[in-house]
Amino acid sequence: MALFGKKKDETADGESLPPDDASVAAGNGDADGHSPEKAAKFFEPAKIRHESGNYEYAAQLWLQGLAWDPTDLQAVKDFWQTVQRFAETQKRKSPSKEMLKAASEAKGPLRRFLTDLLNASFRWEDPLAVLKAAEAAADVESIAVADLYATRAYGLARLDKKPRKDVFVRLMRVFSRTGNFKLAVESGETARQLDPSDGELQADVRNMMAQQTMSAGGFDQAGQSGGFRKNIRDAQRQAELEASDRLVRTEEEKERLVEAAKRDLDANPDDPTLIDRYGQELLKRNKPGDLIRAMNHYAQAYQRTKQYRFRQKSGEIQLRLMRQNLARQQKLAEQNPDDLDVKSKLESMKKELDRVETDELRGRVENYPTDLAAKFELGKKLFEIGAYDESIALFQAAQDDPKNRGQVLAYMGRAFQQLEGWENEAIQTLRNAIDMLPDSKSDLGLELRYDLMLALYAKARRERERSSAEEADQLAAGIAMQRFNYRDIRERRAAIKALLDELRD
Repeated sequence: MALFGKKKDETADGESLPPDDASVAAGNGDADGHSPEKAAKFFEPAKIRHESGNYEYAAQLWLQGLAWDPTDLQAVKDFWQTVQRFAETQKRKSPSKEMLKAASEAKGPLRRFLTDLLNASFRWEDPLAVLKAAEAAADVESIAVADLYATRAYGLARLDKKPRKDVFVRLMRVFSRTGNFKLAVESGETARQLDPSDGELQADVRNMMAQQTMSAGGFDQAGQSGGFRKNIRDAQRQAELEASDRLVRTEEEKERLVEAAKRDLDANPDDPTLIDRYGQELLKRNKPGDLIRAMNHYAQAYQRTKQYRFRQKSGEIQLRLMRQNLARQQKLAEQNPDDLDVKSKLESMKKELDRVETDELRGRVENYPTDLAAKFELGKKLFEIGAYDESIALFQAAQDDPKNRGQVLAYMGRAFQQLEGWENEAIQTLRNAIDMLPDSKSDLGLELRYDLMLALYAKARRERERSSAEEADQLAAGIAMQRFNYRDIRERRAAIKALLDELRD
């Protein structure tokens, strides 16, 4: 298949691929299409989009990558985190059309896997939705993912006030396929208790018990090197892996996972995967001092490996710490409104945060020159601090990204508006942004029409042009009719009316 409708020589976000990588964007949808290397071509930009807050597009990239490698458990976990952030920030309880489209353009069992995985991410408390994702994962041989989701569904099903036999039977089947005979037996036994008359089910449960006994003792590996002794030696490592697969962990498990990650990293200090794993385990444990430890760890890793992604992670943690300190200082200033020293320190901390944020974003743009989302983020930051000329250049580059084009044009129009004598450019840019909106009466549409009104008013005042003032008046009237108390719209319309009166004289 042509993977998700992309052209042969384009990546997922429309950027050109090098000749040797052009085949990444195409596949036939069958077993021959499985490729972790090609999946990574989508997973890396997905991480970047997630970190920049473009969660909808990041989710689509995760799905595109999982179409190449549905067995990547970490990618599935990262996809889940992206969907959770999207749902939280957008206040949504279901996937967007673009997400559903990305999932549905695969074929066969893979299409079902991606669609069920997407739906389960929005219905994480629904045992049936999560169970369907587990079954679909097993159908595409994604065993670790199937086991993780089946375990989640099993926990939810046990909490159900009206447990269903068929759900536990399906769980038993999935756990049997993943080799998790312990939970297969428990699921089957629960189903049997719900219907003691089912003789066939009783036989299935007995078979599962036999499989559990053989698996637990290592007798099913008797012909392999080490046999059940190897099973015993690997028990601690297996426990660590199972704990790392869980989305919710105990404090004791967090401690063990940090220790295990440090142990593995000490043995291979320059392994990028182990470097990132240790940093992530520190962040997940989140004990006092862990943020600083993780920040320094990534900074040192960057010095050793020269991989910018570690420098970026260190910078992100530094910003997180600075924002926490700023929030505490803000609270202190609110509690002591007359303390000039507290207020002065707050202003200094805000300026320093602006400086560091700008530097971090500049670094991302320099190291990822084709990342248009990063250019948009840097442009917004420069706009916030008043560097309008520089922000416009970045917005002009970032407008080539179809996912953010409307927002980019909105910011570009506002930036032009801040420059004296550039009203015409602001007006044209804002008109283009409004034309791109599917609904001009949305919140963003309201903001853009308000900005256009201001630009037309400024042009009318400077050039003494009546037609611009009349259009500004029409926009003001429309905004007031849609939302009478929007910002200072009544005062703005009064000022426009006064200007029209002047221009009549």
